[in-house]
Amino acid sequence: MIGLDSNIVLRAITNDDPKQSPCARAFLGALTAADQGVLNPVVLAEISWTLRKRYRRPHSEVLLSLDDLLRSDSYFVTDRDAVNRAIERCSSYNLEFADSLIGELNLIAGAGRTVTFDKEAAATPAFERLE
Repeated sequence: MIGLDSNIVLRAITNDDPKQSPCARAFLGALTAADQGVLNPVVLAEISWTLRKRYRRPHSEVLLSLDDLLRSDSYFVTDRDAVNRAIERCSSYNLEFADSLIGELNLIAGAGRTVTFDKEAAATPAFERLE
């Protein structure tokens, strides 16, 4: 296995650089179930944030990109259960992936809830609004 930084995956997804994008696509295309790339939650959160903020991709498109990565046998996703639940909550509550992931990782760590000032996050089961 080899760890993947978000910039490699982003170059492949966005195809925004004439040199780096083909290089990233070729590298990722060579990964297999026997020789996987590691995607950790921080990388997935960076990918999500960058696609939303820098590339102005719609929420649904970002979630589809994350889902595509999770469905591939070429990637090993650390904290997969939390990542899967975070994506599900994003779809159900229209919550940003990074926020949802924070709540899910905290639940797995044993927190009963995560306090936040974020109204959207507070509407989900993993969060409670601090007032």
